[in-house]
Amino acid sequence: MASVGYEYSLDHQLRRKIQVQHVENEVTKEQTILPKFEDLPLGKDDPPYSAWGLWGDDDEVGTVRLLTPARVARGAQEIREGLRYSLNWSLNSPTTPGFGRSHYPFCHTLHCDTPGLLVFDDSITFNTQKSTQWDGLRHFAYQKEQKFYQGVSKAEILAPGSTKLGLQNVDKQGGIAGRAVLLDYAAYAESVGYIYDALSHSISFEELMACIRYQEEISGESMTFLTGDVLIVRCGYTKQYLTLGKEQEEEAGKHLPPLSCGVGQDVRLLKWLWDHHFSAVAGDSPSFESFPPNEDAGFLFHEVLLAGWGCPIGEMLWLEDLSKSCMEKKRYSFFVASSPLNIEGGVASPANMMAIL
Repeated sequence: MASVGYEYSLDHQLRRKIQVQHVENEVTKEQTILPKFEDLPLGKDDPPYSAWGLWGDDDEVGTVRLLTPARVARGAQEIREGLRYSLNWSLNSPTTPGFGRSHYPFCHTLHCDTPGLLVFDDSITFNTQKSTQWDGLRHFAYQKEQKFYQGVSKAEILAPGSTKLGLQNVDKQGGIAGRAVLLDYAAYAESVGYIYDALSHSISFEELMACIRYQEEISGESMTFLTGDVLIVRCGYTKQYLTLGKEQEEEAGKHLPPLSCGVGQDVRLLKWLWDHHFSAVAGDSPSFESFPPNEDAGFLFHEVLLAGWGCPIGEMLWLEDLSKSCMEKKRYSFFVASSPLNIEGGVASPANMMAIL
């Protein structure tokens, strides 16, 4: 089991026969020892790029463990003006969810049936993959190996009473809170006059790095990524979605194969994500990564991040208000707090997320 400081144990290093690198926070000097990207997978028979056993063989939390108390406190230093921004899109959006989920209707019902009292209750029925949400570790497996995080099987998840890899594990950690960084690709593309389809565009590694340089020019300082940060990428999906007519909206939601704007599958970006040790990643599109995927890459971010690293993926965040504020303030780091639903055995959850500058 990893120690409180999450140092990778010597015994585990020898058993897995890997080298490690030392990652040191600029602010707190808190040290974490993690494997190099080149040493993945940690087990010779494990799926590509996986880090099973990094936090111990019985871990069900994953990269959220990087949110130590010191790092959360460091993230709170980003609160300078007390400006709050909800990152939650309307729960009934999109009207026609993609990826074959349009047959799970959203239903909000009012109830006024308490004898002798005029009071309202309400009930809500919806697929947790609808609107702003976190993908938990039960959501996506390595497709070839048919294994979830830590090698958990479909049978283990479906076993009677099983809560393995459920969202209750995030709740036990206190939720997701700390420093976050926005990469506003949509604003960058607009600044250079690049017109693209925010429903289906695949953001290349080069484009994302150019976005970082663009934001550095705006802020006048180098962008810093610290261990445990939450990475958020704005591609402009929700903004373009709101311009769609009824037929366009239905066509986009029911399109097969499914379409989604997002970061393109590229091993260089995968390495970049690992090397920066994010606690979670998120974006404003339905899948964070682009679909259809780049098959030549040989992997999906959902496979590696969720099933390989135990890294939650946030999708369909409402980033329009935050984007405007970051541009005005010329700063792209801030504090975020998110409290996913405490569901024993939960697969996904509304993000219940806010950013504070």
